[in-house]
Amino acid sequence: MMCADAEYRFLLLALARRLKQEARAEIDLYCFTPQESAFYRGKGEAGLFRSITDANILYPAARGEPPAPEEVLRQAQSHERWLGLHYNELILGDRHFGRGFALGGARHPRSRLSEHADLTRILHAYNTAISFWRNQIEEKRPDLMLMGGTVPGTVARVMGIPYRTIGTARYLGYHYWAENLLFESKRLAAAYREIGARSVPARSIERPYDGHAKPRQDFIRDANTLGLVKQLAHLTARRAYWHLRRYEKRKGYYLTEELGYAVRKWRDARRLTGLAKLSDLSGKRFVFYPLQTEPEQSLQALSPEYFFQLETIAAIARDLPAGVLLVVKETFWSLGRRPVDFYDQIMGFKNVVMMDMLELGLDVVRAADVTLTITGTAGFEAAVMGKPVIAFGRHNLYNAIPHVSVIEHLSELKPTLSRLLDGGIDVEKAKADGQRFLEAVVATSFDLRGYNFLRPAEIEDVAIDSAYRSLIDSLTEAKNAAA
Repeated sequence: MMCADAEYRFLLLALARRLKQEARAEIDLYCFTPQESAFYRGKGEAGLFRSITDANILYPAARGEPPAPEEVLRQAQSHERWLGLHYNELILGDRHFGRGFALGGARHPRSRLSEHADLTRILHAYNTAISFWRNQIEEKRPDLMLMGGTVPGTVARVMGIPYRTIGTARYLGYHYWAENLLFESKRLAAAYREIGARSVPARSIERPYDGHAKPRQDFIRDANTLGLVKQLAHLTARRAYWHLRRYEKRKGYYLTEELGYAVRKWRDARRLTGLAKLSDLSGKRFVFYPLQTEPEQSLQALSPEYFFQLETIAAIARDLPAGVLLVVKETFWSLGRRPVDFYDQIMGFKNVVMMDMLELGLDVVRAADVTLTITGTAGFEAAVMGKPVIAFGRHNLYNAIPHVSVIEHLSELKPTLSRLLDGGIDVEKAKADGQRFLEAVVATSFDLRGYNFLRPAEIEDVAIDSAYRSLIDSLTEAKNAAA
């Protein structure tokens, strides 16, 4: 079972051909918009897919009229018992239904669904989607689910179906096949253990990974008044086009919300690019907390146990000793989404420095005494460099490295900070461990070689081959381990 994904559509089409030709796989494709179905029907040859199914179930069900509330609740409770989790855990990372959980992203654009779907409709939507995927898996009995979001991935897990989705390895153009919705990889963990204490080739992180570097360049280029005018015009024209073509996307976010969001991004960019520079901190000790985007799967969905950023900043500021500052830096993806006075609250802490957002996070990581994060890339970068890391997220791949301290309760923060600020790690061992972890990342990943999701058709044959071979290796190793 392969689920369509707009970001990787050309890669998935190529992988489907390889799976069909080399693994003799029968592929049932699931699409979520008419445009996706048209793309795969138009680009794929006859017989490539055994079936192409409309899987746009969740949001349309929320727009419809649900059964009686008592029946909806009864079905939801039954599904929760079967899944072994509560619906709110599924809703957590959804930008429409779960926007209330985005505590640091309260001004993310509102949509028709976020405004008009009440609790009964949301429960009914998940009832409908879970029943759909359960029935599909029972009917098709797949050996693998490839891609697929929260609901199909969760149902596949409960029904014992192997699952793979593409994760960003956060190093150059490398990606990997994640084994669950938390983007964990037993394969990577095993490779890291297998390397043990042996020496590995020296690698270094000289620049941000491709998936961050390219959008950052676009942001710097367009973060001006002319860029704002162009974006407002583009948003308006795009919405008119969607209405003319009667695309499903026209039922999403309100146009007024998207236009207001663009203005807020422009305003926040102007405010956050004239703040402290890294050079201003020369000779001063500091720890670094880079803000993460909200709402976003990489925060709420990958760290369901802990996703409270303002509270995290307050706790760090509270637990720092005199003479050590906390540096906070915003990411350009979050501009325009923060609550009113969010930045003023951060700047209200006297031992907190809000940094110019255009300072390269990688440079800040190098200069910081400790990097703190929930699930952010800065934690990966610091850990690979051999720098001490405090992680509040429990499922990060880099949590396996010894000099990454995972905080499961805030009472652990103060003694951990004290230990690390007092030189609590063996620096040479930490550097070696970081290099071994990076070697394990490269060994278990595939290089998409500069792939840009804004231009998904531009993908090299060697990258497709690498992705396919890595997928087969991932499945083979899992099968052997189980045996």
